Amino acid sequence: MYPNDGQAPTSAHVHPLKKSEPVIAKFRILTLLLSAALPIAPAQTKADAEGQYERGEKLFSTYCVRCHGKNADGEGRMVKRLYRKLKTQLPSNFTLGIYSDRPAEYLHKIITNGGENHSMSKYMPPFGEELSAKNIDDLVHFIRKTPEKYAIDP
Repeated sequence: MYPNDGQAPTSAHVHPLKKSEPVIAKFRILTLLLSAALPIAPAQTKADAEGQYERGEKLFSTYCVRCHGKNADGEGRMVKRLYRKLKTQLPSNFTLGIYSDRPAEYLHKIITNGGENHSMSKYMPPFGEELSAKNIDDLVHFIRKTPEKYAIDP
Protein backbone atom coordinates (compact mmCIF):
# COMPACT_ATOMS: atom_id res chain seq x y z
CA MET A 1 0.00 0.00 0.00
CA TYR A 2 0.97 3.60 -0.55
CA PRO A 3 1.37 6.05 2.28
CA ASN A 4 -1.42 8.56 2.95
CA ASP A 5 -4.35 6.18 2.89
CA GLY A 6 -3.51 4.22 -0.26
CA GLN A 7 -3.02 7.14 -2.60
CA ALA A 8 -0.31 7.03 -5.26
CA PRO A 9 2.88 8.95 -4.32
CA THR A 10 3.10 12.58 -5.34
CA SER A 11 6.09 14.93 -5.54
CA ALA A 12 5.53 15.61 -1.85
CA HIS A 13 6.33 11.94 -1.17
CA VAL A 14 9.71 11.94 -2.94
CA HIS A 15 12.63 10.97 -0.72
CA PRO A 16 14.52 14.12 0.50
CA LEU A 17 17.80 12.96 -1.06
CA LYS A 18 16.17 12.64 -4.47
CA LYS A 19 15.20 16.33 -4.28
CA SER A 20 18.85 17.35 -3.80
CA GLU A 21 20.21 15.42 -6.80
CA PRO A 22 19.74 18.31 -9.28
CA VAL A 23 21.50 20.68 -6.86
CA ILE A 24 24.41 18.27 -6.45
CA ALA A 25 24.69 17.85 -10.22
CA LYS A 26 24.80 21.64 -10.68
CA PHE A 27 27.44 21.92 -7.96
CA ARG A 28 29.59 19.29 -9.68
CA ILE A 29 29.34 21.11 -13.00
CA LEU A 30 30.23 24.43 -11.35
CA THR A 31 33.22 22.84 -9.60
CA LEU A 32 34.42 21.33 -12.86
CA LEU A 33 34.11 24.66 -14.69
CA LEU A 34 35.90 26.59 -11.96
CA SER A 35 38.75 24.10 -11.70
CA ALA A 36 39.22 24.23 -15.47
CA ALA A 37 39.56 28.01 -15.23
CA LEU A 38 42.32 27.91 -12.60
CA PRO A 39 45.76 28.71 -13.93
CA ILE A 40 48.16 25.81 -13.97
CA ALA A 41 51.59 26.66 -12.60
CA PRO A 42 54.13 26.24 -15.38
CA ALA A 43 56.94 23.78 -14.80
CA GLN A 44 60.13 25.51 -13.73
CA THR A 45 62.56 25.75 -16.62
CA LYS A 46 66.27 25.20 -16.23
CA ALA A 47 66.83 28.95 -16.72
CA ASP A 48 64.27 29.75 -13.99
CA ALA A 49 65.96 27.31 -11.60
CA GLU A 50 69.39 28.77 -12.35
CA GLY A 51 68.07 32.28 -11.78
CA GLN A 52 66.50 31.23 -8.51
CA TYR A 53 69.76 29.58 -7.42
CA GLU A 54 71.75 32.72 -8.28
CA ARG A 55 69.31 34.99 -6.42
CA GLY A 56 69.45 32.64 -3.43
CA GLU A 57 73.25 32.61 -3.54
CA LYS A 58 73.36 36.43 -3.46
CA LEU A 59 70.95 36.53 -0.52
CA PHE A 60 73.00 33.84 1.24
CA SER A 61 76.15 35.95 0.76
CA THR A 62 74.40 38.95 2.29
CA TYR A 63 72.52 37.38 5.19
CA CYS A 64 73.96 33.95 5.99
CA VAL A 65 77.71 33.84 5.29
CA ARG A 66 78.77 35.16 8.71
CA CYS A 67 77.55 32.00 10.39
CA HIS A 68 77.16 29.41 7.63
CA GLY A 69 80.37 30.30 5.76
CA LYS A 70 81.13 31.35 2.20
CA ASN A 71 81.03 27.69 1.13
CA ALA A 72 77.80 27.05 3.09
CA ASP A 73 79.71 24.52 5.20
CA GLY A 74 78.77 25.93 8.62
CA GLU A 75 82.24 27.43 9.13
CA GLY A 76 81.55 31.16 8.97
CA ARG A 77 83.69 33.65 10.86
CA MET A 78 81.14 33.82 13.70
CA VAL A 79 81.82 30.17 14.46
CA LYS A 80 85.25 31.01 15.84
CA ARG A 81 84.08 34.19 17.53
CA LEU A 82 80.84 33.07 19.08
CA TYR A 83 79.70 29.50 18.69
CA ARG A 84 82.81 27.69 19.88
CA LYS A 85 83.28 30.09 22.81
CA LEU A 86 79.70 29.53 23.90
CA LYS A 87 79.95 25.80 23.20
CA THR A 88 76.60 25.88 21.47
CA GLN A 89 75.16 24.14 18.44
CA LEU A 90 77.12 25.03 15.31
CA PRO A 91 75.44 26.51 12.23
CA SER A 92 74.11 24.02 9.70
CA ASN A 93 76.48 22.66 7.07
CA PHE A 94 74.44 22.95 3.87
CA THR A 95 76.95 20.98 1.81
CA LEU A 96 75.63 17.79 3.41
CA GLY A 97 73.18 15.81 1.32
CA ILE A 98 70.47 15.88 3.97
CA TYR A 99 69.54 19.42 2.99
CA SER A 100 68.49 18.35 -0.50
CA ASP A 101 65.85 16.17 1.12
CA ARG A 102 64.53 18.65 3.65
CA PRO A 103 61.03 19.84 2.75
CA ALA A 104 61.08 23.38 1.37
CA GLU A 105 58.34 24.38 3.83
CA TYR A 106 60.49 23.26 6.77
CA LEU A 107 63.48 25.35 5.68
CA HIS A 108 61.20 28.28 4.83
CA LYS A 109 59.77 28.25 8.38
CA ILE A 110 63.22 28.19 9.98
CA ILE A 111 64.46 31.12 7.88
CA THR A 112 61.23 33.04 8.51
CA ASN A 113 60.84 32.36 12.26
CA GLY A 114 64.40 31.67 13.40
CA GLY A 115 66.05 28.57 14.78
CA GLU A 116 64.85 28.79 18.36
CA ASN A 117 61.22 28.51 17.27
CA HIS A 118 62.02 25.17 15.62
CA SER A 119 64.19 23.52 18.32
CA MET A 120 67.38 24.73 16.70
CA SER A 121 70.00 27.29 17.67
CA LYS A 122 68.74 30.43 19.34
CA TYR A 123 71.48 32.26 17.44
CA MET A 124 69.72 31.62 14.12
CA PRO A 125 67.72 34.86 13.81
CA PRO A 126 64.32 35.15 12.13
CA PHE A 127 64.43 36.82 8.71
CA GLY A 128 60.68 36.95 8.07
CA GLU A 129 60.52 40.71 8.58
CA GLU A 130 63.61 41.48 6.49
CA LEU A 131 63.08 39.17 3.54
CA SER A 132 60.05 38.66 1.34
CA ALA A 133 58.53 35.21 0.94
CA LYS A 134 60.01 35.10 -2.58
CA ASN A 135 63.48 35.93 -1.23
CA ILE A 136 63.14 33.15 1.32
CA ASP A 137 62.00 30.76 -1.44
CA ASP A 138 65.15 31.67 -3.37
CA LEU A 139 67.29 31.01 -0.28
CA VAL A 140 65.58 27.66 0.28
CA HIS A 141 66.24 26.72 -3.36
CA PHE A 142 69.91 27.64 -2.93
CA ILE A 143 70.20 25.62 0.31
CA ARG A 144 68.53 22.55 -1.20
CA LYS A 145 70.76 22.68 -4.31
CA THR A 146 74.04 23.40 -2.48
CA PRO A 147 74.85 19.71 -1.80
CA GLU A 148 74.81 19.11 -5.57
CA LYS A 149 77.36 21.90 -6.05
CA TYR A 150 79.70 20.41 -3.44
CA ALA A 151 79.08 16.75 -4.26
CA ILE A 152 82.22 14.66 -3.90
CA ASP A 153 82.72 11.80 -6.31
CA PRO A 154 83.48 8.55 -4.44
